[in-house]
Amino acid sequence: MKDSELMSPFVFLGIFLIIVGVMLVALPILLRFIPKLEEVHPFIFWWFKVDGVTVGTSPAFILAAVLIYLIILLVKR
Repeated sequence: MKDSELMSPFVFLGIFLIIVGVMLVALPILLRFIPKLEEVHPFIFWWFKVDGVTVGTSPAFILAAVLIYLIILLVKR
């Protein structure tokens, strides 16, 4: 198989669809092990309701993103 055949958009589309299919099959199984929002530590996932809409974010993710941004900013100087 040539390298150009591996770079075909149809190959990427096929691989993407296989990954999506595996995720859709595994999702119900994984949801059994995920705790409810009330049981998750607030540093991992913080949420609140506004007019019936649940809004949430992860302070840990925000902190990690800011640290990565600062590290990249300092390395480029």
